Amino acid sequence: MFNRIRIQLTIRNAAVLSVILIGLNLSVFFVAKQMLFAQVDASLTNIRDQMTNMQGQMLSVEGQTLRIQGQTAEAYDQTALAVPAQKAVLFRMGQMDRPVIQLYWTEDDQPIMLPGMEQFKEGQLKKLLPSKVGASLQSVKAGDQHFRVLNINDLDIGTVVDRNGVQYRIATHQLLSNISAEIGMLTRLESILLYGGIVGLLIAVAAGYYLANRALIPIRLSMDKQQQFVSDASHELRTPLSVIQAHTELLLRHPEHTIEQDSKHISTVLQEARRMSKLVNGLLTLARSDSNQLELEIKPIQFDRIVNDCVRKMQMLAEVKDIILHAEIESSVPMNADEVRLHQLLVTVLDNAIKYTPEGGLVRVVCRKLAHSVLLEVEDTGIGIAPENLPLIFNRFYRGDKARTRQEGGTGLGLAIAKWIVESHGGRIRVESKLLVGTQVLITLPI
Repeated sequence: MFNRIRIQLTIRNAAVLSVILIGLNLSVFFVAKQMLFAQVDASLTNIRDQMTNMQGQMLSVEGQTLRIQGQTAEAYDQTALAVPAQKAVLFRMGQMDRPVIQLYWTEDDQPIMLPGMEQFKEGQLKKLLPSKVGASLQSVKAGDQHFRVLNINDLDIGTVVDRNGVQYRIATHQLLSNISAEIGMLTRLESILLYGGIVGLLIAVAAGYYLANRALIPIRLSMDKQQQFVSDASHELRTPLSVIQAHTELLLRHPEHTIEQDSKHISTVLQEARRMSKLVNGLLTLARSDSNQLELEIKPIQFDRIVNDCVRKMQMLAEVKDIILHAEIESSVPMNADEVRLHQLLVTVLDNAIKYTPEGGLVRVVCRKLAHSVLLEVEDTGIGIAPENLPLIFNRFYRGDKARTRQEGGTGLGLAIAKWIVESHGGRIRVESKLLVGTQVLITLPI
């Protein structure tokens, strides 16, 4: 069962981590791509905007004149636009220092062959046709190079004479920027993210397996505790049932006996029945507390009155064992708590102190109010608890001296219930003990 759960948890954890990793990788890639292309796009759009603002100026290319709305060439010469003569039509505008290539096209998508166009092969020009590129900024691969292309169709640039002396009317002015370096960088980044993603997926599987094992630890512990609890409860219930059955069979062997003659057997049956009833009530309390079905009835109470009442009730039991029960209880200790549960807590602690204190011993009860809490100390001069047993005393069904506690009616649930009562009130319980010297129980409860 655990193996199947482990596999399912591993797959789910790995899937979640993988989705996160893939999302991060895609985000890094697209953000890097956007940042790299943003500068190029800004250059192209700024050039387009400045060319739009330059309507009415003249453009001179290799001795040819492009007239824009009939203005003079001198007006154009005053602008920041410069056209080198040897390569394709390159220029720098304003503060931009990124080379931008200009291409001119006729209405039927034919390139106007100006000086510098020799660097473009026919196959490259076919990829750059304005009808293929469209009106928006596009990334185009032409041969072994990549370009960011922007078509300008709304400028009336006029006519131009190519290197063969043929006059053409310009229909599309195309701006290109070589982005081969950026594409190469993105390709390398893509490879890094791909291989990193594969490694990340393997790490995600390993992390998912680790998290699955960690998640199974409390489940395994819970099931182990549940199995131990059921085993202990069955054992504890089987003992009184066996005693009741044995003594009942003895009673049936002599039906002619009177109640007085069989009083010993009847008394034993009654004692075991009470013990079993106490055990069942304790199990029911712990079961309800585990499932959060047991709620406290919090209300204003006087804690000192409850302590005095419990001490008075336990006084007779202490006198029977010739034990001195001494109380130092501070008056007027108000607090908000569940009175019934605190009474149960005090009875449990005092009963244990008296039960494990030999004749002539002393049990001392101290109750005093602190700044924001109440401190209750129950100290005895009893048999004490061995150091190796001290961490186990709050475990269910744990008893240091099983023969003695069963003889005296103990169930091994008292301190477990006491701890639940204290912690459900937001308090703390601590036990200090020395073997053959005595035990001290310290309980702190918030006011």
